[in-house]
Amino acid sequence: MKEKLVRKFKWMGEKNMDDRARYCFLAVFLGCVHLLLAGVGILLMCLPLVISNLLVACLDFLSIYKAKENSKYFLRISILYFATCAQSLYASVLLGWSYDFSVYNLVMIPVMLSMVYLVEHGENCSRYTIPYTLVNFISTMIFCGFLYRGNPLYYYPVPTDLRVSFFNNVMGFLLLSCFCVLFILELTANRKKLQARNRELAHLANYDELTQLRNRRSILSKWKCLERDDYCVVMGDVDNFKKINDTYGHEQGDEVLKLIADSMSGAASAADYVSRWGGEEFLMIVFGNIAYALKVVKGIQQRLREANVWANGHKLTVTMTFGVCERSEVLDGNIDEIIRRADQRLYLGKAGGKNCIKTCDE
Repeated sequence: MKEKLVRKFKWMGEKNMDDRARYCFLAVFLGCVHLLLAGVGILLMCLPLVISNLLVACLDFLSIYKAKENSKYFLRISILYFATCAQSLYASVLLGWSYDFSVYNLVMIPVMLSMVYLVEHGENCSRYTIPYTLVNFISTMIFCGFLYRGNPLYYYPVPTDLRVSFFNNVMGFLLLSCFCVLFILELTANRKKLQARNRELAHLANYDELTQLRNRRSILSKWKCLERDDYCVVMGDVDNFKKINDTYGHEQGDEVLKLIADSMSGAASAADYVSRWGGEEFLMIVFGNIAYALKVVKGIQQRLREANVWANGHKLTVTMTFGVCERSEVLDGNIDEIIRRADQRLYLGKAGGKNCIKTCDE
């Protein structure tokens, strides 16, 4: 049983209730409270208390009728708020201030505001916080002054008001506690959704949508934060990519880019960085000496040779040309200079026949 409750609360903290479910929860809860208060009126044989609570309970339950997800619930919540506050003040006039029916006036303020915030997404909450609270406060003070000067309409023994006061305080505590828990769970769910959305936006900002590799902005950001200087930079460019696009279409070109991304990620270690530098050009930061970088690049070439890529009944041969620059070649570690050297070697490879690896400027 305990595990089920834990799972239930965990689920509530991860998913939001819809507006109709929130409103129905409020209306049913208040309706049940008023039915219980009608029962108190029956025990006290106070017919006006019974009738007034039954009327408000009917209003609570009937307000659910035709309530839809896309409805504006602010007016409905306002009606329940003022009906409950008016009923508690009327009950105080009937029985006296010592019965603590005014507890509901106090409790309904945070309950109403939290519900408006949830169903209206905070749009009307701040606008109506002060006037609704003032109306409640002024009405309560007026009735309080009236009762202090006058006498309640019904008299009962002192133990009676203690029992009813205890009941009203318990119900007020439950009402406030339930909606505080609901509010916290909803805020928790909203926070998790916001965090998930932020992670999604961060991913979109740092990763290429097609290949799922880091983009230029992301790889440069990581590069500037590197604390190691034992690495090589590999620039790679797909050979004859324009011809593939022109012959087989851009969709097939996208498939080739995905193949390149998978091959590079598969050949690199978990510590290395792989990025789509732009278009059909890719950049890698490979930790290790030039021999290790060559091993990684040859692994990429091997994967491309073994790839089974077909377009319009023809098997495609996908190759790449690479330029490699070791960090130790640039004494001050200037990123732009390292990129320039790797890029220059890449184009030397292109000019020398493509599908090769260049590690020097000759």
